Amino acid sequence: MAILANISNLFDADRPLRSAALLLAVAVCGPSLWLLVEYAQILRLRRKMPPGPFPLPLVGNFFSIPKVKPWIAWEKLSHKYGSPMVTLWNGHRPIIVCNDIWCISDLLDKRANIYSSRPHFVVMGDMMNQSEANQVCQVYGDRWRLHRRLTHTAVGTQVVKKHRDAQANESKVLALHLMEDPDNFELAVERYSTSVVSMLGWGRRIDKINDPVGQVALAFMEGVDFVVPGLYIMEAIPWLAKLPGWLYPLPSKILSGTKLMQKYFTALSREGATAQEDNFSKRLIAAQNEDGLKDEDVACLTANLIGGGVDTTSSSILTFILAMCVFPEAQNKAHEELDSVVGRERSPNWSDEDNLPYIKAAISEALRWRTDTSITGNMWAIHRHPREFPEPDVYRPERFLNGLERPYPNKKGHNAFGWGRRQCSGQPLAEQGLYITISRLLWAFEIRPGLDDMGNEEPLDIFAYTKSENMRPEKFKARFIPRSEKIAELIRSEATAALEDLGSFAGETKVTMQSVM
Repeated sequence: MAILANISNLFDADRPLRSAALLLAVAVCGPSLWLLVEYAQILRLRRKMPPGPFPLPLVGNFFSIPKVKPWIAWEKLSHKYGSPMVTLWNGHRPIIVCNDIWCISDLLDKRANIYSSRPHFVVMGDMMNQSEANQVCQVYGDRWRLHRRLTHTAVGTQVVKKHRDAQANESKVLALHLMEDPDNFELAVERYSTSVVSMLGWGRRIDKINDPVGQVALAFMEGVDFVVPGLYIMEAIPWLAKLPGWLYPLPSKILSGTKLMQKYFTALSREGATAQEDNFSKRLIAAQNEDGLKDEDVACLTANLIGGGVDTTSSSILTFILAMCVFPEAQNKAHEELDSVVGRERSPNWSDEDNLPYIKAAISEALRWRTDTSITGNMWAIHRHPREFPEPDVYRPERFLNGLERPYPNKKGHNAFGWGRRQCSGQPLAEQGLYITISRLLWAFEIRPGLDDMGNEEPLDIFAYTKSENMRPEKFKARFIPRSEKIAELIRSEATAALEDLGSFAGETKVTMQSVM
């Protein structure tokens, strides 16, 4: 019995060691087993999905997805696999990239009741405090519908006509800025687009280049890159976002930066609600009481309005200017139409729109030629597919004249504003603004490439675009030459009158990033 007791004591003494060994085995084998089971499920599901590169355990295709302009690589993958749809693995989650208009139209237009929601975004959603507050991240449901309805009160089809005077007046001011200071045309375009959205957003115009509000809006819009698959490892391995800041500081830095932005845009809306003119902010602040909007909702709705309006509109105008510099034959045809319909004794107005089919086609072609948003439905591939758009890199407005050259799922002949129920809310405002601005610039100027130090026109690269998901041309030089002295006089006099009409929107915001910190 003594021997048995001694043996029992030995086992008792060894129990802590055995427990530690067991815990170590579980700590090592448990995650490994889970990873093995998950990977087996991925490989089983992969057989049912469209083709794509082979995923690795845990990270999927993270390390094989290019981090710069991945939409170009996705187009190539579509050719490689002979499939209009390609599957990429964001960790354990499949991402289907559609490179063909007919496939994506079947899914997002015809079956919008199924495919109108959003996947869970780790970075743009959780880490930026926007999973429930931002339309981009919201699942399709009542909360999304509320945000959509509120946005439509500012930029929907039924209300945009009341913004025509503001857009027309600001386009006159823009023409003056381009004539007097062509070297800063990019900043002038940004001021124009910021001012239009600012007036309808919170009741004041932007009267100077490089306004802080516009720069904050452009900085905020850089966050759209967070939705690009393969850009951030946290999307592939979500638990990395839960690590403490001392071990992995990026998630906490993103969150703190976003919360500061949200405070800024909320304060901007509260200030805008006190403005003289009717504006979007007044409705947002009222909706906090009526619909239970949180400050985060107000911030995201305000930021999306100005961010989307500033970045996408200015990018489209800059793309158009680049196209006019590189494809003068299209510009000549536009000038011929304007001279025939409008003449040179007055500038274009809203009543001319139906009589300027080439101008409208030129706008559609600019939106098709270099669409500024390129993912989910891979717009880069869709708008360059030679089946619908032969010689896709040639800027040719005739594609959109007298009916479309090739069959297309919608009457517009492009999808620059998206698909289905999540189509860009600001489309009516953007199209209206692009018409009056582009028709005025074409009426006013010969748009030509800038000159080098020797007085020669600088060569321009039509593929030199920024790497952001909301892409725009990289900086280039352009000249804006008034088409006659009479037109130059009209540019000056119209801008003077426009500034008088815009006087009720005058004022300076007191909200700064420093004031909300």
